[in-house]
Amino acid sequence: MKRVFLFLMVLMLPGVLWASSLSVVATIYPLTAMVKAVGGDRVEVATLVPPGASPHGFELRPSHMKAIQRASLLVKVGAHLDDWLDKALKGKGKRVFILSQGLDLEEGNPHVWLDPFMVEKKIPELVGLLSKLDPLGAGYYRERGRRFQLELERVTAKIRVLLASMPCRYYVAQHGAWYYFCQRFGLTSLGVVEEVPGREPGPRRFMYLLKMVKEYAPVLLFADRGENPRAMEVLARDSGGILVTLDPLGDPKDPEKRDLVSLFLYDARRIYHGCTRR
Repeated sequence: MKRVFLFLMVLMLPGVLWASSLSVVATIYPLTAMVKAVGGDRVEVATLVPPGASPHGFELRPSHMKAIQRASLLVKVGAHLDDWLDKALKGKGKRVFILSQGLDLEEGNPHVWLDPFMVEKKIPELVGLLSKLDPLGAGYYRERGRRFQLELERVTAKIRVLLASMPCRYYVAQHGAWYYFCQRFGLTSLGVVEEVPGREPGPRRFMYLLKMVKEYAPVLLFADRGENPRAMEVLARDSGGILVTLDPLGDPKDPEKRDLVSLFLYDARRIYHGCTRR
C-alpha cells in the first residue's frame, strides 16, 4: 500500500506526465517553439507549415486533417495569415489559441511572433489554456512560462544593445514581416518591396524604393529565407543597399534557430553583421 501511495504521489507532481503528452497542432514553427517553451515534456506539438515554406495561402493535406482531429489545442497566428485553418476547424469544437488576438496590430500585420515583447504578453494566456487542458501540469506550465518570460526579457535587452551600436538605421523589407521586430529595436522602415507577398513591385514602386535607398544610405534590405529574392537582389544591385537574408520562421533542425530566443538572436546578428561588414 505504501508503494502504491508513493506512486500516486509521484504522478501528481507538476513535472510528471499523467498518461500521455498533450497533443497540440500549430500552423507555423515559431508557434510550435512557443508552445514547447511553455509546455516542455508535457506537450507534443505538430507543425503544419514545413520549414522554408510560406504560410501565405498554404493548403492542408489529409494527413494534416488527421493531426488536427487528434489535437486537444490548435495554435494559430490569426490576422488572416493562417485563415486556411478555419475551414478545417468548422464544427470540431476545438480549443484555439490565437497569438495576434488582443494585441495592438499595425494595419492587420500578423507577424507578431517576431517581437519578443508581443510573445511575452501572450504567455499567461497560453499557460492558462494548457493548464485547463492538463490541470495536473498547471504548476509545471506556470514555472516554465515564468522562465520563458525572463528569457525573452533578457534577449530583448541583448538585441537592443547590439543593434543600437550599428550605423544602419533604415531598412526596406521584402514584405511586412519585420515591422514589429524593427520597431521594437529602433530601426525605421522606408517601405516594402512586395506590398502583397509574392507579387513583385511595378516600375513606379521600384523607382521610388531605389530613390529612398540611395537617399538614406546605408540602408539594409531584408530578404526572407524561402521567398524568391530576385526583386531584392535587383534593388541591392541598383541602389547599393545592403542585402541581408533573414529567417522569420526558424528551423527545428538548426540549433541556431531551434527556439524563439535563438531565432531572435540569429536574425539580430545577421542584421548587425550585414551592416558592420560592408
